[in-house]
Amino acid sequence: MTIDHDQDHGQPGRTQPDRPASPHGHNVSIGSIAGMPIRVHWTFALLIGFVVVVNWDLGRTAVADGILWIVALFAFVVAHEISHCLVARRRGARVLGIILIPLGGLSQLEAMPEAPIDELAVAIAGPIASLGLGLALMGVGLGVGAHVWPPTLFAGSWLARLAWLNLLLGAFNLLPALPMDGGRVLRATLARNRSNLEATLLASRISRCAAGAMVVVGLFYDFWLVLIGLFVLMGSNAEMENARREHHKNNRPRRDEE
Repeated sequence: MTIDHDQDHGQPGRTQPDRPASPHGHNVSIGSIAGMPIRVHWTFALLIGFVVVVNWDLGRTAVADGILWIVALFAFVVAHEISHCLVARRRGARVLGIILIPLGGLSQLEAMPEAPIDELAVAIAGPIASLGLGLALMGVGLGVGAHVWPPTLFAGSWLARLAWLNLLLGAFNLLPALPMDGGRVLRATLARNRSNLEATLLASRISRCAAGAMVVVGLFYDFWLVLIGLFVLMGSNAEMENARREHHKNNRPRRDEE
């Protein structure tokens, strides 16, 4: 659901597209799509274990249904991330792959395209794909007479569940919080009239406010929202530090100018 750009690989021509996703520890390859490796982080096993434990008392059918739902969820997460990667590759970025973690997916790029319009295009591609899939599934569901209202994720027709899953995935990722897609859209929009550093600092401040709201709401309604809020907080701080480091590097006096 986010875009991770690794800036420490050296020259672009030396980066291997199938190299391990180093910033996120041990992971397992599960294949590739359009030449882009798909990997699962080892912590994903904790999510599967959690689903098994929660549904164990309800029987094997409930356990199998829970695992099948996780597989379906992350299949659409991969579709979301593939959309990011295809647009990034078209805009000249080198795609290292996609890694799945319990909180979602990460599209790994060697570097984010520098032009704000390119970052906006890459960031918005994932939510647009998810919303499009959701609307398509909703249409199919209505066409076959499935009950698609009220919104549901854990009961009723699978067509309705998957439709609402994609609509939620697309809408949630548009929240203006770095490093989520909406935060990158916000930064790209701000960067039209500001430097990248100024745009990132402002987007990061907005992101920290959004993260705080997620944590507070999550404490009362859903602990997963707390985890996502903490993820947003750490991610926005990392984006801010990266922007400061890049600004310092780009504005450092050359030796022949000293």
